[in-house]
Amino acid sequence: MGRQASVVGKVALVTGAARGVGRATAGALARAGAKVALVDLNGADVEKAAAEIGTGAIGLPLDVLDHTAFARVFDEVEQRLGPVDILINNAGIMPIGPFEEESDATAARVLGINLHAVLWSSKEAVRRLKRRGGKGHIVNVSSGAGWVAGGGGATYSGSKHGVVGFSHALSLELHGTGINVSVVGPAVVKTDLGAGLADVKGLSKVTPDEVANAIVDGLRKPRFVIWVPKVMGVMSLAMCGMPYRLRDFLARLTNADKLLLQADTKARAAYEESVAGKPEDGGDLEANSRVKAHSKD
Repeated sequence: MGRQASVVGKVALVTGAARGVGRATAGALARAGAKVALVDLNGADVEKAAAEIGTGAIGLPLDVLDHTAFARVFDEVEQRLGPVDILINNAGIMPIGPFEEESDATAARVLGINLHAVLWSSKEAVRRLKRRGGKGHIVNVSSGAGWVAGGGGATYSGSKHGVVGFSHALSLELHGTGINVSVVGPAVVKTDLGAGLADVKGLSKVTPDEVANAIVDGLRKPRFVIWVPKVMGVMSLAMCGMPYRLRDFLARLTNADKLLLQADTKARAAYEESVAGKPEDGGDLEANSRVKAHSKD
């Protein structure tokens, strides 16, 4: 067995960390001995989350759609905790429904928060890690939807496929530099984002703590994909190797094809409202950046 990496004393920055998977991951990292910076648009919520974690954790407000703000956050974390060794790109949103009913503003926000923000923060982290010649680890939280598509979340699935492809390309580019890149592939997570979704046949929902513990394990034993649960990987990779007709048949058989379209709208009402844009201003960025844990099917 190879030597495990340690997170003790490492500085970790976690986005979308006020609640859900982000909050759970920040807590797991702190318990493992890391120095943790939690960021989220809602300053009060993220400061409260950091205070609850304790052990010197700090909470900082951040709109993940603001590229310049990312650099400022990295600067503040460096000043208060030290250079960032671990970046966890967790922030994400998942408004669902028929594709033709999705507004352009909503599509732009999904791509901005779920994909573009991951590019910006990863680029900032890579530049800083290379400048100091240190080792580091970037973890991008994707979704089972990044491998297996389903109706009702076309833009969301596209953004998560993008995260997987970007992460793989970046991992290849950084090979040998000491900077690791991982992508997380969780099943439906028991958070507000996953509210109202039925189970995929043969695949149970997971908790934020299960995802968080898997991420910490993936930092200690670096690997490209961190599946949660592991059977998610078996299902996803098996389907990716099949002809599309067979994939579609199995998707229908497991209810993955219409999982989002058949969601309980009442159970999702509060979440959908929190990520809905305002027509007059093209979208409520505060509501949409204040992401619960993203992690879907």
